[in-house]
Amino acid sequence: MKKNKKIKCINCNKEFDIMLDTKPFCSKRCSYIDLNNWLDEKYSIQINEENYEKDM
Repeated sequence: MKKNKKIKCINCNKEFDIMLDTKPFCSKRCSYIDLNNWLDEKYSIQINEENYEKDM
């Protein structure tokens, strides 16, 4: 019998089967929480403004 690998959800740290369609999240709920965090601008991607202005 083949064992399925377990990984941890990037949102709640719960272990889940790597074969789930929701990876890297353990559930749809965790994926929606993460999406909501992006939409509420709780996450951000930092840029170096000096380099950004040079590229323009």
